Amino acid sequence: MTKTFPLLTLLCVVGFSAAAQDWRQELKADLVTISGGKMTLNDVGLYKIEIPGYQAAQVQVKVHSEAPAAGIISRDNFVSLTTLMASTVFMTALAEGYRVAASDFIQHVDFTQLKSAIGTPDLELNLTMTNEGLQFEIVNNSSGQKTRQTMTWEQVYSK
Repeated sequence: MTKTFPLLTLLCVVGFSAAAQDWRQELKADLVTISGGKMTLNDVGLYKIEIPGYQAAQVQVKVHSEAPAAGIISRDNFVSLTTLMASTVFMTALAEGYRVAASDFIQHVDFTQLKSAIGTPDLELNLTMTNEGLQFEIVNNSSGQKTRQTMTWEQVYSK
């Protein structure tokens, strides 16, 4: 997971600059909701992609993450892991789709935070964290393709 730190840092810079207008409200807003014994985090954004030599595109992305409110995962680690997985999965997948390095890809992406989805998001990431491990599912709503991977916490942290 340490290999993804530069990618996450660059993504945060892109995301922070896009949200610079409402930074006071953004900093005060809670990312996590606790209800029914679960922590949940829901996020929707629009990626505008303009890579030289390719047709410009927009991709709407939705992230849903959940974990037990009382258990092995702290609220801070829940947010951190959700952010890391979402950043890594989507930026890597999109960069591979364009066949460019992730570092080059990030330079040509503009991210807009959305309050709610506009219709059906193009891509979805569903994360489920339990005391035993982590499962993530990537759903491409355009093609109907789903990919799922399940790992124990020992597997997550051994990489």
